[in-house]
Amino acid sequence: MSAPPPLAHNPNFHRLWSARAISRFGSSLGYVALLWLTFAETNSALAVAYVGLAGFVPTIVVGIFSGALVDRFERRRVIVLSTLGRSAAMGALVLLLYVGGFHLAFVLVASLVFSACATFFAPGSQALLPEIVDRGSLANANGLFESTEAIAGIAGNGLGGGLVLAVGAVPTLGIDAASYLVGAILVALIAVAAASPRPSDGGSRPRMWDEVREGFAYLRNAVALFELTMLALVLNFLISVLLTFIVVYSTSLLHGSAVVYGLLEACLAGGYGVGALLVGRFGLTRHTGAVWIYSTFAQGALLVLMVLVARVPVALPAFLAFGVLQGLANVTWLSSVQATVPERLQGRYFAIDNALSYAAIPLAQIVGGVLIAFYGVGPTLLAVGLATLAAGVGALFLRELRQYGYDPSARTA
Repeated sequence: MSAPPPLAHNPNFHRLWSARAISRFGSSLGYVALLWLTFAETNSALAVAYVGLAGFVPTIVVGIFSGALVDRFERRRVIVLSTLGRSAAMGALVLLLYVGGFHLAFVLVASLVFSACATFFAPGSQALLPEIVDRGSLANANGLFESTEAIAGIAGNGLGGGLVLAVGAVPTLGIDAASYLVGAILVALIAVAAASPRPSDGGSRPRMWDEVREGFAYLRNAVALFELTMLALVLNFLISVLLTFIVVYSTSLLHGSAVVYGLLEACLAGGYGVGALLVGRFGLTRHTGAVWIYSTFAQGALLVLMVLVARVPVALPAFLAFGVLQGLANVTWLSSVQATVPERLQGRYFAIDNALSYAAIPLAQIVGGVLIAFYGVGPTLLAVGLATLAAGVGALFLRELRQYGYDPSARTA
């Protein structure tokens, strides 16, 4: 089989890239519109929490099994059906809101269905990329994905608020639904080579749970990846405390306005995009484990600095650097996994990792909220920074992780 063309001349990559960017833009629009509509109609923070919970639960319940289905069927088809499902869920909600008016039950059911369909998109697109891109280009491809999606998310959030004011929340949700249709069409146009036979193509088909267990067994036996997943789980918990309460940090410690808060978010997102692009340029996937360990130290040090020297001129570059470190870590991980995990297991690996990552976030939000309520944002973030530094110290003893990486110039079958 001939190698895929370079990224600049690879139409399959351009289609997947565009589909992911458009979907991210649409989901950012929809997120703003849905939460605004819910709060405006109910005037209840609890109702907003219910919507968030409805979006979270399927990520864990369905997410564990989504990877097995991604590995069982043609990945392009799974992504298309997932994207069409999100479009249908949001489109049905728009229709119900127009016909029957606002009912929280409509929003909750639509959020459940939407999130269940969405759990297939990330592992599907992450596992599809090595099928359409040369392995030496994975880091650059992931860097472009991550930086573009960061920009699309910022644009979607900003435009979402304007559209809600200009045309209303329900039409904005309609635009969100339409964006997924465009994304599905783009993915459907991707040309993939004939895949090796999967269990669904004939013969004895393993039980779904057996395939899920195989994914967990692989992760457990791949020592470096298991160590990386455990480190990521700890970091997701710790860093989510900061990311959830940036607005509290900006107002309570920096005594800043909404402009300062917006600048902090922009620095974080912009830094992430820069870090994502640097991985391929400098071949950092050769040192994926080391990138994770040292970025853990650096993120902990930045957190401590942002608390001890709580000044806007310090916080802005610190958040920019924080974003760069996160972009570096995420793209080195994605690219190395896509190059080293067996193709038939990639869907399950990514699904398990995504489920574990999301599992840390709500717990971090609850714990962080309680700690801030009792001790204040400064002591809480200082403790998080010190804990992050401790995680970096612990990671130094993970020998397999220290040595883990992928040489993009190596050619493997």
